Amino acid sequence: MTIEASIAAADPLVRPEIAGLPDYNAGLALDRFRAIYGLDARAKLDSNENPLGPSPDAIAAIRTAAASVARYPDAANTALRAAIAAATGVEAEQVIIGNGSEDLIGAVFRTVLRPGDRVVTLCPSFGLHEFGALACGATVEKVPFGADWRFPLAALRTALARSARVLILSSPSNPAGPAIAADELRDLLAATPGDTLVIFDEAYLEYVAPEARVDALPLLAGAGRPWITLRTFSKAYGLAGLRVGYGISADPDLIRAVMKSRNPFGVNALAGTAALAAFADTAHLAKVTALARTERARVAASLAAKGYPVAPSQANFLFFDTGRAAVELAEDLRRRGVLIKAWQEEPFRNWARITMGTAVENDVFIDALPELDLSYADPRGSRCT
Repeated sequence: MTIEASIAAADPLVRPEIAGLPDYNAGLALDRFRAIYGLDARAKLDSNENPLGPSPDAIAAIRTAAASVARYPDAANTALRAAIAAATGVEAEQVIIGNGSEDLIGAVFRTVLRPGDRVVTLCPSFGLHEFGALACGATVEKVPFGADWRFPLAALRTALARSARVLILSSPSNPAGPAIAADELRDLLAATPGDTLVIFDEAYLEYVAPEARVDALPLLAGAGRPWITLRTFSKAYGLAGLRVGYGISADPDLIRAVMKSRNPFGVNALAGTAALAAFADTAHLAKVTALARTERARVAASLAAKGYPVAPSQANFLFFDTGRAAVELAEDLRRRGVLIKAWQEEPFRNWARITMGTAVENDVFIDALPELDLSYADPRGSRCT
């Protein structure tokens, strides 16, 4: 059924902007995988989860806090905001906590978007950068990466010149993985209209190699444009199941406005306590990110050796061209106990994303992956139009 047909057939109570949205392309939970396929996963590499799990300090904090769950949590997330502010050099009133950074994406969009507003983003990109804007009645222009996977600055400048309420992009960019350089970010901010909100999604910031890492906060703060940067405890901190993310902006008024658009108790007491403990355990974070960087290089080399084109990544995942419909490869691998994510954004349906797991998990994936069969290759290539 086409999107238009599905909208026409939708419940008349449902807004057409919502009825027309595609389903979110989520990874498969382990219990669902067992129920569907009748086997245990040998390598779960479809959701960019942290294979080492959270800091032991975070687990201990959850146990300690569990006895107090009859009480509502601190709606202001005072302790966690103060810790983040101290670590990043901002004031606590410039920090907002949400039920994962996904929650904050939606809250920011609800705060600033009006029906008909334009949003500029990248292609391929994290689905909620597009879906969250469409749900608010905005239009979305997706600017494609080029074959070299460098950030398409010229095309972004052209798109922004036509006026936009929001520019939203991630670095490292999900699902492809490239990270923007300081001079590229500086140039992009200079080309952004003064009334365009820049949402800079840094969900995978901690995985960037030290020599490639950009401190975006001073660049954003010095650009003279409204901005908010989003980060998460789901990835490098290993708290995906608890859902904690945060945002930082130079404008406390924007933070207060976004707080009105999110659930005031969106971060539960156990999640807030665990995030605070995880944030303080820098040694565990270093262990997690070192493993991801090592495996990222090793798995990329293995993919290339089997003939698969791979996008350059600074995250805890790799994006590679499967040479055929990626859902077919993903299904073949699932039946061997290996979970990867087949991308479903046009025109990247021949691409898949794989999380960097443990060395053992990654070896299971590499051993299960066939060499690229060029007879499947799509002669049209894979680029947004």
